[in-house]
Amino acid sequence: MKIYLVCLLESTYDAMLELYRQAEPKVHVLVDDPEEADMILFVGRWSFYGNGVVGHPLPKKYPEKTFVYNDDDILAPLLPGVYASAEQPRLFRLNRQENQKFIDWRNEHVQPIEAEKKYLFSFSGRSSSWLRKRLFRIDFGRSDVFIEDTSYYDHWTIQPDREENQKRYVRTLAESRFALCPKGASAGSYRLFEVMEMGIAPVILSDRYILPEGPDWDSFALRVPESRIGDLAQIVDAHAHEAEERGRLARKAYEEWFDSPKVFNHVVSLCERIKARRRVPERWVQPFWRLMLLKLRLVRGMRNALRAAILWVRQTLSSRSAGTAQFDAE
Repeated sequence: MKIYLVCLLESTYDAMLELYRQAEPKVHVLVDDPEEADMILFVGRWSFYGNGVVGHPLPKKYPEKTFVYNDDDILAPLLPGVYASAEQPRLFRLNRQENQKFIDWRNEHVQPIEAEKKYLFSFSGRSSSWLRKRLFRIDFGRSDVFIEDTSYYDHWTIQPDREENQKRYVRTLAESRFALCPKGASAGSYRLFEVMEMGIAPVILSDRYILPEGPDWDSFALRVPESRIGDLAQIVDAHAHEAEERGRLARKAYEEWFDSPKVFNHVVSLCERIKARRRVPERWVQPFWRLMLLKLRLVRGMRNALRAAILWVRQTLSSRSAGTAQFDAE
C-alpha cells in the first residue's frame, strides 16, 4: 500500500518514520504525492483548536482515505484512525477509532529483568485522575503491595534525577507479580505496554479504554472495574498463582503486536479495518469538528476549575487547622 504521511508533531512523526524503517515485513511504501497514495496518514496531535487538521485541504479533498495516528491524552477524534487513548463513546460508536501503543515515548531501561518478586502488585505514577487519587488513599493492609504517588516527577521535562527515577520505576516493576495500569489523564497509558514488554502481568483499571485489537487480553491481563478498586488485593491475590504464566503471555503478546517492527504495519491495518467498518461517511463527520473541539475545551475548562476549587478548599481548611492549632498552643 502507498502511504502519504502528514506531520502534525515532529517528534511523533520522526518516531513513525523510524517504525516504518524497522517494519517487517516490508509491505508498504511511503510516497510524496497524496493523490497517488492509497492512504493519507496524519501523525501527531492537535491543539484544542484543531491546529493542523481544521483548515487542512487533504481531509476535505480525500475524506475516505485520510486517517491519523494520535498519541495525545486529550482526545477529540477529528479524523478516523489510531489513538493511543481511544475510549468507548458514551452514546454512539461510529467505529472510527482503534488503539495502539504510544510511540513518542520510551524509558530506555524497560526490558525483561530477572528479580525477586517482593510485591503482589505495584503502582508508581502521577495523581492525574480521580481514580488514582482514590488509589493513593487506600490502605490495602499488606506489606507486599507497593503504591507510590510520583507527582513530583515529570518525565516530559529534563530533571537532574530523571534517569535514577526511571531506573527505580523499572526495578519496582521487575519486583512485582502484577502491575496496576489505572487510567490517568486519559483512558490509556504507555504503562500498559511497558509492563507487557517487561513480561509482567497487567491489571487494567480503565472502564472505557478500548483495548488494542490483536492480543488475547484475557489470557494475561486482569481487567478490574473502577468501582472495585478497593477490592484489588483480594481480586489480584486470587490470581497470584497465575502471575508467572500471565507475565510470559504478556511478553509474547507484546512481541507479536507492539514490538517496533510490528507497529507500522499494525497501524496501517487498523486504519484499513476502520475503513471497512465505518458507519458514516467522513464528509458527514467533518461539519461537527468545531463542536467536538468546543466540547473538549469546555470539559477541560470545567475540570481545571473544579481542580482549582478543590485545591483552594484544601488549602483553606489546612490554614484554618494550622491557625486553630497555634491558638490552642498559645
